[in-house]
Amino acid sequence: MDDERSGDGFAIEHGHGEYSVAELLEQAQANAQALVIATAAFLDEGGQVAGWTAAIGERFERAWGEPRPWDAGEFLDAMLTNLRTLGAEVVAVEFGVDRAEATTVGFPDADLCALFGVDRALVARFNDGPTEIAGPRGLSWAWALVGDETRYTVDRTEPTAVNGPPIADSR
Repeated sequence: MDDERSGDGFAIEHGHGEYSVAELLEQAQANAQALVIATAAFLDEGGQVAGWTAAIGERFERAWGEPRPWDAGEFLDAMLTNLRTLGAEVVAVEFGVDRAEATTVGFPDADLCALFGVDRALVARFNDGPTEIAGPRGLSWAWALVGDETRYTVDRTEPTAVNGPPIADSR
């Protein structure tokens, strides 16, 4: 396969068009969001959205290895990386050890939701999945859709020793 280099990386040519890596990334993000939107709409018809988001979290949690205490900022950074692959843009972030907060735009994409006739609030429930990942890591995960923004908060729920296991609560 012959690849031509363009100003922004590799250009991939096939048949009728040439696409840069940036263009392919944008298309992949739109396709991933479209899949989430269509899936949420289908499952909503059967009242299964809550089960779907819990199942996503439970299955993704398996890929995170053995549970260990995480810093709130460390966890939020990982979640933001995943959200950016769906097309979210981070517009504000504060990483802390015990609390971390971020604001994003772009997921769920208002235009795609409107095109598919699906409420953004329904699609945003995809954000419930990380709850299943956060808990075993001594964290709580919360999010809220506020206008065009999604706000995320991660809080440490278990006190930990510096770089160590959870500290036993002596109460």
